[in-house]
Amino acid sequence: MIAYTETEHVNVILVDDEIDACRNLQKILLEYVDPGIRISGHAYTTHEAEKKILEHKPDVVFLDIEMPHENAYDFLERISPINFEVIFVTAYDEYAVRAFKLNAVDYILKPISIEEVSASLRKAKDRIAYKKITGEQNQTTNFHYGIKDHSKLDRIRLKDNNGFDIVDFKDILYIEAKGSYSNICFLRDMDTEKNIITSNTLNEYEELFPRDLFFRIHRSFLINCMHVKKVSTEYNSVKMRNKVQLPVSRRRITELMEFFKKK
Repeated sequence: MIAYTETEHVNVILVDDEIDACRNLQKILLEYVDPGIRISGHAYTTHEAEKKILEHKPDVVFLDIEMPHENAYDFLERISPINFEVIFVTAYDEYAVRAFKLNAVDYILKPISIEEVSASLRKAKDRIAYKKITGEQNQTTNFHYGIKDHSKLDRIRLKDNNGFDIVDFKDILYIEAKGSYSNICFLRDMDTEKNIITSNTLNEYEELFPRDLFFRIHRSFLINCMHVKKVSTEYNSVKMRNKVQLPVSRRRITELMEFFKKK
């Protein structure tokens, strides 16, 4: 990870329609995360945010997703090109998947915690430092890639009641539907298997994950084809690298075989 020089304090704008939410986030940033950070202003509407962004040219914008009259996604598309890092702030976990599609630095769930704010700001600083080294001008293309080309994303934050894991797509073995929830089986440190129950549906993950890597074998299973050890056309099943046997629906088995032939 590229280190960000501590003397280079970032310029930040806080956008939330709740005044107390802005004040609370500012307090956390200044008292617990980075006392030298520059808070250039608060904005309580996207119209105010646009003016402050043009005036102060921030490095990072903490942006509430549900704003009056215009949500964060429409706002960012409208003011494109984006020359700052975005950290989404939301009370609704259902927005998490879309936040990753947009390839924001991170998203923070309300009520916000010091640890999450600190981790998100660190990632923003690292990305800013990387851009300075590489000469990358802005992140507009990242936002558009996030919508149009899922393969440009390479990891996701998986959150449950006990915390969260940042997981590379390549380390996910499979996702199993559990009603309106999903059980995600993935590898930690390349060989330790872990499962996590998330509040997103299998359909959402199917839409998000790169389609040259993941395949929907069954209404209840989405698999990472990198980790398939065997496909059985006799039993309509796949054997994963962790030796788990998963069913393949009869109508998908031929498509799965064609998928492997093409890859």
